Amino acid sequence: MTKQEILELGPGIHKIDVEEAIDVLFEIDNKVARATPSLLPLESPKELSDFLIKEHNSDNYLMNDDQGHIVGYLSVLDFDADSMEVLNLGTDPDFQGKGHGRAMMDFAEKLAKEKGKNNIRLVTNVKNTEAIGFYKAIGYTIVKEAENYYGDGENRYIFEKNI
Repeated sequence: MTKQEILELGPGIHKIDVEEAIDVLFEIDNKVARATPSLLPLESPKELSDFLIKEHNSDNYLMNDDQGHIVGYLSVLDFDADSMEVLNLGTDPDFQGKGHGRAMMDFAEKLAKEKGKNNIRLVTNVKNTEAIGFYKAIGYTIVKEAENYYGDGENRYIFEKNI
């Protein structure tokens, strides 16, 4: 799926097939990683695809704004019977601070409720101060600091929010 095909979907949040839209997802993910010192960029579209599909089997969404831009993506998965996890939230740095991240998180909460979940969880690097501030501002609470969570030597905060 090309950028043009994604834009033709119109404004809003659209469920996408990772393999069809991997180049667009990778571009956003790479821009976010380059703009966030605490994140390490993935090496290839295949690495991102494997993470989202093979390792986690997540549902994935792209968001278009009213001006015809692709502004970000969201990946979610069922964590357990009561919780959904936001695996990835990536807002293109050129569009941050305009409410798109919040809109995607509101969408994730709506999805969780539709699935009968009462809780959303997510994980972020303890050094990612912008993300930490954002999640706290929208009602998420740190419930645990996990050492070496992804096996990369970095600690992560686990956030949760009852919905």
